[in-house]
Amino acid sequence: MQLEVNFTRCGLPALQCGRMNRFLAAHPVQKATPAARWLAACACLGLWLGAAPASAQQQPPVFDPAVIEARDQEAKALKEEGKAIRSEADTQLEIDTWNCYSRILVNWCIDRAKERRYEKREKAREIEARGAVIEREVREQRLINQLANPPAELRQPNPPSGAIKKAIDEGKTIKQVEQERKIRDAEQSATPLKSDAEIQAASAERDRKAAEKRAKREAADQQRAAEKAAYEAQQAIKNQKP
Repeated sequence: MQLEVNFTRCGLPALQCGRMNRFLAAHPVQKATPAARWLAACACLGLWLGAAPASAQQQPPVFDPAVIEARDQEAKALKEEGKAIRSEADTQLEIDTWNCYSRILVNWCIDRAKERRYEKREKAREIEARGAVIEREVREQRLINQLANPPAELRQPNPPSGAIKKAIDEGKTIKQVEQERKIRDAEQSATPLKSDAEIQAASAERDRKAAEKRAKREAADQQRAAEKAAYEAQQAIKNQKP
């Protein structure tokens, strides 16, 4: 026995259309009046206007925290790999040196073993240098995400050179802005929380810490530049060997 399905004006098979007709008969749809439509539009507009400032205040971070965390793990892995290669090279040198004493050309054998260790340590240095570069990028990106008003140029795919360092040196973090707001509120209130001397001392302390951070960052940059120059000099000397 075949069941014939007839479609009706409701757009559904006749078996289902009867149920829909009974539902519509029991729950008649009332036509909205112009006044009701106007009130609904005003309510939607009010909700939209009320939600707009909140969305404007909560801006997304400049750098994706998930990407930063992944890069941080990559830097740690590179540093661990370099450390492991360095330790393996030192251990292998001890083994090779011990074995060299059983050969005829002892000094020549030890020199070759030291050269092999040098090559492995240079490989470890290169890997650790890559990890240090990524670690510095991660640190800078985290500092940028802590700024209250990061420059718009940092949201571009390729921000200008030096823009990140300038924003970190000149910008203020969300915590600093909130602390300054509390200080201003305390100054304007009838019972200030801190005296002028305390406020000035706190401001001077913040400036001192910021200067210390800049000095440490510049010293680290200079140290990395010196290490890079020394490494390049060693490579040049090594390449000059016959």
